Amino acid sequence: MANGFIDLFDKVPAIRLREPLAETLGAFRDGGTVLDYSFTDAVKMAGHACPTVSAAFLVCRLALEKLYGDTVPVRGEIGVTVYGEPGEGVYGVMAQVMSFITGAAPATGFKGLGTRFKRKDLLIFKPEKIDPEAMCFEFRRLDTGRAVLVRYYPGRVPFPEDKARQLGHLMQPVIWEAATEEERKQFHKLWMEKVEDMLLHNREIDDWLKIEIKEAIK
Repeated sequence: MANGFIDLFDKVPAIRLREPLAETLGAFRDGGTVLDYSFTDAVKMAGHACPTVSAAFLVCRLALEKLYGDTVPVRGEIGVTVYGEPGEGVYGVMAQVMSFITGAAPATGFKGLGTRFKRKDLLIFKPEKIDPEAMCFEFRRLDTGRAVLVRYYPGRVPFPEDKARQLGHLMQPVIWEAATEEERKQFHKLWMEKVEDMLLHNREIDDWLKIEIKEAIK
């Protein structure tokens, strides 16, 4: 890739959205422009690629597909509820990816123009635990009230035990720059193999990612 990232990222289907705020303020050459948010964009935002960023991107894509069907989702018209605390585990990291893609922002977000385009408080955290095993996220359309609940079970994502052990063994030397070049390459290979399994092969995805329709609230 010309931007320096590995080829894998180009193979991940992008998430297409409309952005009415940018259109209203003249950012596009033509009206009706649709934006592609790629996995590479999410990696740039997060500063790295990992199973957590991969899961957040995948959760967004599948939730929006379920909510909008064949129509293009509208950025800034989606509310996101994270059933966890910002500093708990990786909820905050996943929420950042979801905010970046959907436009839903926490208290620091854009307050809007008049009564339109408000992004502030469209992403909220709730300590409530819906499922003790899963990380849960709700995506709701502001125009129809239709919502989906996504349950992500990180402990169920399949990865061979021997490779998981190798990753664990290599992690510290790589982090502390004590690994050999061969060890570093092996770590990169294994790390990205798990990312690829999640994003492209969706291996056993029905076991670790579940989506259900919720009752519409308007």
